[in-house]
Amino acid sequence: MILDATPFNLASELALSVYGKVLDAVRSDRLVEASLERVGDALFVQGRHIDLSHYERVWIAGSGKASVQMAEAAAQILGEKLSGGLIITKSGQATSIPAITVLEASHPIPDQSSLEAGAQMWSFAQKLGERDLVIYLLSGGSSALMESLHDSLSLDDLQQTNRALLASGLDIKAMNQIRSKLSRVKAGGLARAFDPATVIVMVLSDVIGNDLNAIGSGPFMPIPFSDVSNPAGSSLDLPASVRQALEAGQVLPSPKPPIEHFVIGSVSLAVHAAAEAARYLGLTPLPYADPLKGEAREMAAKICRHTKEASMAESCMIFGGETTIKLRGNGVGGRCQEMAAAAAKPLSGMKDVCFLACGTDGFDGPTDAAGGIVDPGSMRRAESIGVRLRDCLANNDSNRFLNACGGLVKTGPTHTNVNDLVLVVHAGNE
Repeated sequence: MILDATPFNLASELALSVYGKVLDAVRSDRLVEASLERVGDALFVQGRHIDLSHYERVWIAGSGKASVQMAEAAAQILGEKLSGGLIITKSGQATSIPAITVLEASHPIPDQSSLEAGAQMWSFAQKLGERDLVIYLLSGGSSALMESLHDSLSLDDLQQTNRALLASGLDIKAMNQIRSKLSRVKAGGLARAFDPATVIVMVLSDVIGNDLNAIGSGPFMPIPFSDVSNPAGSSLDLPASVRQALEAGQVLPSPKPPIEHFVIGSVSLAVHAAAEAARYLGLTPLPYADPLKGEAREMAAKICRHTKEASMAESCMIFGGETTIKLRGNGVGGRCQEMAAAAAKPLSGMKDVCFLACGTDGFDGPTDAAGGIVDPGSMRRAESIGVRLRDCLANNDSNRFLNACGGLVKTGPTHTNVNDLVLVVHAGNE
């Protein structure tokens, strides 16, 4: 991971330093190593003892944007006990892991590779028996990377539905109510495929509140029937076959007893790491319990209002969570870039401050940027080359604005994913 960004003031330098330290603190391999330990035939998952001598074979499986680095760490810990495995990750992020097959698939819009990956995971699961133990490594992005549709649905149906969901402004829980009704692997479906093997799920959470039904669309967690009997999104422009699927059937229960899940990292860890990093740099950390949620621009405006009311020199306000975007145009960007761009105008009348909004996975929307950072001079720099903030916001073209003002933040793949982070740094007199 290389942090590529241009700070235009001291506050920006400090914010980027805090962000870099957060990414280091939430590395998925380190989180696996902190939660998984082996001593001979004794395996411990956050203290829960598993006797490996009870199993003929031990496997690693997983899906998500952080699954490769998680698998590398888990494979090292299991050592000679590892029989093999299957990992599904985002295109361009695969690496070679001895004894483990690593597949790449599409994100955020699923494609044929996602269906092929889902079929391979289903086939892998159904070959296992009672004497098999599976350590499943789950992280955000699984919803798009791994799919197996009901027979009445096509890939085109799936892609149209995902585009409608991403443009809808619905939160992740509402999106997954719809996704789960279309899939054989979501909402506990994968648990049925792995039965009767023993499965332990290690979770890197990218969902506020660590809702196991929402992370990766809950492949090992059935959604309560009350949540799916009348799924959200009735006003969305969905294919007729999808509407029929939403109106029919129900989510089936997973095998009993429920599969154990262990959350090894979440946005609270990122917020804590940001506070520690800010303190180390001489800033007063101001973490906020209210998470990032709702529409990105509205959240940015709320934070900026709070910034003006509660600003204090040499401080770092910290917010974690995930917003949504209501599409108004056809520009390029993501929810973090949208927040950063929306903060540029309120910050233009302030001093010694910056606003950073970045994902922890290294990619914001369909771009190569993790997010953006703005300061009081951002609007002026963009307008000096003919790029107006108002036009960019009207077209959801935050990437263009941030590129013009020098505010794009790039990291490449971070191999972790614990939601988004907003930092507002007041550096004091410069």
